[in-house]
Amino acid sequence: MSWSHKGDGDRAVADFTRAIGLDPKYAYAYRNRGLMRAAKGDYDRAIADYDHAIGADAKYADAYSSRGAALLSKGYNDGAITDFNQAIRIDPKQIDAYVNRGLARVHKSDFDQALVDYDKAISLDPKHAGAHNGRGLVWFSKGETERAIAEYDKAIDLDPKQADAYSNRGLAWRRMGHVDRAMADFDQAISIDSKNAHAHYNRGMAWSAKGDDDRAMIDYNQAISLDPKNIDAYKSRGLIWAAKGDNARAIAEYSTVILLHPKYVYGYLGRGILNFYSGELAKAQADFEQAAKLEPDDIYVAIWLDMAKRRNAMAGYLREAASKLDMTKWPAPVVHMLLGEQTPAAVLAAADDLDVTTKTGQVCEANFYTAELYRLQGHDDEALRLYKIAVSNCPRNFDEYRAARLALRELGMLP
Repeated sequence: MSWSHKGDGDRAVADFTRAIGLDPKYAYAYRNRGLMRAAKGDYDRAIADYDHAIGADAKYADAYSSRGAALLSKGYNDGAITDFNQAIRIDPKQIDAYVNRGLARVHKSDFDQALVDYDKAISLDPKHAGAHNGRGLVWFSKGETERAIAEYDKAIDLDPKQADAYSNRGLAWRRMGHVDRAMADFDQAISIDSKNAHAHYNRGMAWSAKGDDDRAMIDYNQAISLDPKNIDAYKSRGLIWAAKGDNARAIAEYSTVILLHPKYVYGYLGRGILNFYSGELAKAQADFEQAAKLEPDDIYVAIWLDMAKRRNAMAGYLREAASKLDMTKWPAPVVHMLLGEQTPAAVLAAADDLDVTTKTGQVCEANFYTAELYRLQGHDDEALRLYKIAVSNCPRNFDEYRAARLALRELGMLP
């Protein structure tokens, strides 16, 4: 049995290297050495091997598919899709190419085309657990949580060692409010693959939902140790520091997020909110301005930039930004209120909705942004009352909930 089948990647690499020395155009050896290197996370050297394999055999579908998978792991979705396309052109039954192209399309939010890829993969192999897991991702992304769970169930039935399927199903259970079932799935994913960074991060989120930030922090730390570029884990760790009143450490976490992903709007927004309530208004404004450059049509970014400029005794931002914003739906009433075109009472009335979850979120935002308006107007007692209502009634995953807590702490009302 070969070293690769025995799980000894280093010896396998040595064997393939010797084979290449004997035959520098041995495409199979290059491709398989690349697989061993990719398995260890050495994607750059793996890609170099796949390049050699393709150079030796331009019709080697597996090499294109493997190179696409390596590019996908590095976050190069477009390049990955190009390679998967070529693999499929050469071999229309290249199942892994369909599955991985589906994942690349999920990353690009092209859910309909991703679904086409997963459907094709399943038509070629109905027992392909990864394809069912991928189709579950699509349904989850499209808001069809129950259909997603059905796909994850199928993936787990086909492959009980499919750690990602457990982790993804846990996310679906969490969305449905079944935190204990979610936790059980995350535990199972980690028991199968203790180095699954996503499972640790997801379990951390479940601990946070249960109010156990200390256990959540342990999982976020582990996720970061396994994947130092996991920006979600840094961000979540920052939220815990903020909840503990350590704004400086929270800001440092968001700064790491921005360093890793300089075009991530919500890194700037999150750091800006922390600066806003830490007495660093100039820094807050700079963060919101950068976020607005990246996403000029993001209405929440525009609202925060407006409030920061007005706190800095400058003209607001919303009037010049209004033409770029969608003023046909919520939170447009908040914008009208901040522009002096609508009363707080009218905004609260506009927040009403037949869907209880939607109403809760919109009422939360109405109360919070009205509090900020009152504070700008010097009505601190009214602002304080509404901050307290926001902390009591806002969903805990809302920026407005966290911002209300920061505001109360800034005003000396929280430890």
